[in-house]
Amino acid sequence: MKVNPQEIAGGDPAGPSAATCRKLVVLYGIGGLSDVGRHAIMVGLEKNIEHITVITEYPDMLDDENWECGCIDGHTNPFNDEAHASKLTMVKIDSWKNEQANLAEHFHGADAVISCLGHRQPGWKNKELVTKGLIARDGNKQVITAMKKANVSRVVTISSFGLNRGDKTWPHWASKLMRLFFLTFMRKARKDLQAMEKLFNESSLDYLIVKPVGIGEDVVPAGKYFQQEPGKEAVGGNMAKMDVARFMVDEAIQPTTVRGRKVVGSAPGTPMSG
Repeated sequence: MKVNPQEIAGGDPAGPSAATCRKLVVLYGIGGLSDVGRHAIMVGLEKNIEHITVITEYPDMLDDENWECGCIDGHTNPFNDEAHASKLTMVKIDSWKNEQANLAEHFHGADAVISCLGHRQPGWKNKELVTKGLIARDGNKQVITAMKKANVSRVVTISSFGLNRGDKTWPHWASKLMRLFFLTFMRKARKDLQAMEKLFNESSLDYLIVKPVGIGEDVVPAGKYFQQEPGKEAVGGNMAKMDVARFMVDEAIQPTTVRGRKVVGSAPGTPMSG
């Protein structure tokens, strides 16, 4: 069988090996992009990472029955599971708009960080996105500072395709549509994500900016992901949040892209969910 060079099987809990990553820090907020952070916690446990520190304004979201995803078996709060609780530490913060004192102490000893603080929703569904404000830039600014103080270099963060004019990293008609959205009713989210990316570009960190396509609430995990390669057929725009989380954790454990960006999606030719 001929293997598609774009395909990377990311669903195998056994690999990449977690032996290279004993401690992981995961940050999540609210909104579709941030939902990936909750799933990254589960992936880290799936891969037997020794300890995961979770930093969030919304720890109660782990109690939600619906994680806004298509995962078949749903999710329960891993902090309430005796098999996992000893591997987890929860750090609740008040707001990324405020300076978080002693934030760096939660990063000491970490091998990598997964930051899912951005979002691209205008706030119709989650009113807090309007009342509490955008946090991709403000939150990650503090994360970058804390990582430097703690001597942690590897960070995998989430952003979006379609942010910049002339961006052809995902050669799909939906890129132009997303660009239109970002130029109209999602302008604030675009500026926040662009400012976040600029912070990482100007940092000395070993960062990867992940730009997933799809991540609809009804998309069932496929157990694999596809990286967009230049000149190749467009990856499919129907990717599950769990599969994005697997890609991000895999890149945290065994980096393949240093100080760069990657568009990831489902199998090329997969129709977008309606």
